[in-house]
Amino acid sequence: MRKRISFVFLILVGIFTWFTLAVPAQAAISGAAGFSVEPVNDSDAEKTDFYSLNLQPGQSSALRLKVTNNLNRKIKVVVIPTVAVTTNGQINYNAVTNKRDSSLKYDWTKMGPTKQNITLLPKQSQVVTENITLPQDKFNGVMLGSLYVYSPTVNNKLKKDASKKKNKMALTNLYAYSVGSVMNVGDIDQVQPDLRLRTIKVGLFKVDPAVYLNLQNFKPKYISNQKMQVHARIYPAKSNKLVVQNKQTKMSFAPNSNFDFPVSWGDKRMQAGNYQARVRVRTPERSWYFKKNFTISPADANRVNRANPNYRKNYWPLILLIVIIILLLIALLFYWFYKKGQNQAPKNSK
Repeated sequence: MRKRISFVFLILVGIFTWFTLAVPAQAAISGAAGFSVEPVNDSDAEKTDFYSLNLQPGQSSALRLKVTNNLNRKIKVVVIPTVAVTTNGQINYNAVTNKRDSSLKYDWTKMGPTKQNITLLPKQSQVVTENITLPQDKFNGVMLGSLYVYSPTVNNKLKKDASKKKNKMALTNLYAYSVGSVMNVGDIDQVQPDLRLRTIKVGLFKVDPAVYLNLQNFKPKYISNQKMQVHARIYPAKSNKLVVQNKQTKMSFAPNSNFDFPVSWGDKRMQAGNYQARVRVRTPERSWYFKKNFTISPADANRVNRANPNYRKNYWPLILLIVIIILLLIALLFYWFYKKGQNQAPKNSK
């Protein structure tokens, strides 16, 4: 369970409407961002591109990061401790947010490390130290996170240079690093991942009507190496007639995290009503099966259907109603003329 997970990322954020790109870790080490980072371990023999710590409750340790300015000008660099989350079924070390999963009891970013701002002279290197002291409480499990590093000096210049270009649609690259950290605390074999289906909500998947099934790993143990697969089916309540389904493989799950698994209606209109979600989650070690009833209100169905650019309002029920009313009026008119003719016939015979 202590296999390497892939821990150093260079995030190449493209500001072209909302596109995001990424380049391999090797490019990050080369200093393509104008600065480079390197985890500092206690011995040269332990050089890695991520942190791996085996700790016990109450123990103190430190994450040391060497940051180097590769430019010929002074720059500012920001280092932010973060907790790994799950995004679209993958472990994400780049989420800079204060929002935490409800099951997370041991947040390593609250055990000593702080956001740090440093200034580096041209070609200067500096080691940033983040100290950690674990609480005395008994704890077995894994804390995943990272040191997220970026330079506002470099990124602001890139944005400023892009604004001067005549082509306003040009791609602007903003750089950041995430140096991952795995902290094994206590006896990690005593705990295994455990999942549950929490909520179901209506939304859009791209432009199509969909429901999002919120899955949560509420244990301090991850599912790594893309070993997880999820198969979700939606049925009408009290029926086995399949409405829609979605199956995805090669997924991972961070400890004490959650993510929304989408099930799209595609180009079909979403109908209001009562439904049941049936979800199977598999890993090589274990499987989970969930059932959950939910309701799609007319307002929600109408909202997502209208948000779809391919939406065409269904006027056939209204047309059918109008046709029935017209036919009834015609029938009434014929009946009225028929009765009128019958009443006039005796008078003419006299």
